Amino acid sequence: MFKKKYDDKEVECRFCHQKVKPLIKLNRAKSEFYGSIYTGKDKAYWLICPECKAIIGTK
Repeated sequence: MFKKKYDDKEVECRFCHQKVKPLIKLNRAKSEFYGSIYTGKDKAYWLICPECKAIIGTK
């Protein structure tokens, strides 16, 4: 029912140095600033390492 979404590309994590397919999670931090101007620079999704749970990048 709640399936985890993985990215297609395999990248190396800069923290645990393993080649992994990162998890794709919604960036909830950008939607919590009510009344502020959204510039579009903030990305909507984070790429997270499934091994060490560190944020690898954005998408």
